[in-house]
Amino acid sequence: MTVVYHELLPESYLLILAPSHAEEPEAALAHSLHCAQRSGKAAVWVDCGMLHSLSDEAVRLLWVAHHQLEEKHAKLVLVHVPERVRRDLLKRELGPAPCIVPTLLDAARQMPHGIENTPD
Repeated sequence: MTVVYHELLPESYLLILAPSHAEEPEAALAHSLHCAQRSGKAAVWVDCGMLHSLSDEAVRLLWVAHHQLEEKHAKLVLVHVPERVRRDLLKRELGPAPCIVPTLLDAARQMPHGIENTPD
């Protein structure tokens, strides 16, 4: 998994993911999720629109990030999630699933303080 873009927004941290070679470790995803969690933002938005599937390691990393963010009263929000990616994520369901929304505007609506000014 390659992180092609990341941005610190006023109340959230945005990551945009792209596929990488299957034999590559998920080090970029692990590092980016770690940075996002340490940002102190109320939400981490992960845009999955360029993905076709998720590796088992990527699924594990997303679930771990989801649980760690919940402990901090923050939220993992997955955006633009193709159906196959959704199935990959939910086949390993480990409790309540992360929030999955169709657009960045919908992700902004998940914020407790209303809608942020974000492009979609």
